[in-house]
Amino acid sequence: MIAMMDSLRPLNRVSRSVLLDRLRLTEAQAVLDVGCGTGDDLMEMARQLPPGCRVEGVDASHAMIDEARKRAAKAGVDATFGVADALSLPYPDAAFDICRMKTVLIHVADPQQAVREMVRVTRPGGQVGVLELDNGTMVLDHPDQDLTRTILDAVCASRAHPLIGRQLHRMFRAAGLTGVTADPVAFPAPYKLIRAQFSPVVTRLCEEGVLTAGQADGWWSWLAREAEAGALTGAAITFVVTGTREPGLPG
Repeated sequence: MIAMMDSLRPLNRVSRSVLLDRLRLTEAQAVLDVGCGTGDDLMEMARQLPPGCRVEGVDASHAMIDEARKRAAKAGVDATFGVADALSLPYPDAAFDICRMKTVLIHVADPQQAVREMVRVTRPGGQVGVLELDNGTMVLDHPDQDLTRTILDAVCASRAHPLIGRQLHRMFRAAGLTGVTADPVAFPAPYKLIRAQFSPVVTRLCEEGVLTAGQADGWWSWLAREAEAGALTGAAITFVVTGTREPGLPG
């Protein structure tokens, strides 16, 4: 999982940059990254924060937090990491100026509760920012578009919250945030990522009799040839959404 996350970082470079540009980093005194993973995004953000800013990251995975601590120490970044549930953050109300999250809501049981928790721990006037992929926007070039659509729809249906990207603006407003912005950014899908993400779904479709083994093999072979030729086209939309917590909003 860590290796896969490292391979994805160059692909979402643009969307990460958009999120950083939307957040008022130069004014922050305390920042929280929810679902920080290996901590690389938090360390990237820390380099743009004012001296003395408190930087913290939490993740549900002990392995991720262990890796984040190692990487921060190696990079000389002063950051605190801990294991925590995004649905019940271990912080008092209004503890941070900025609270951000990347590709977590698609997995959690209750995305709206996770957003409410981010708002709760954000100070009045502070910002909440989230970056999420919308699986319903996936496109992939292939001469057999009927078969490809069957696979893409099955991949989308296999996610807990596949359309979370397009829903973020509404969820932010429902949580009481104001000045909400939503920036759609294309996320490229190279063959290696498609193979890793789609293989379990394609295998299941074959087991269920939706596809034959020959159809699956032919589909993969065409994609592999296009990828080897540097001609494979695939992408999805990532939504970068930010909002401000207004004074007087209940915790």
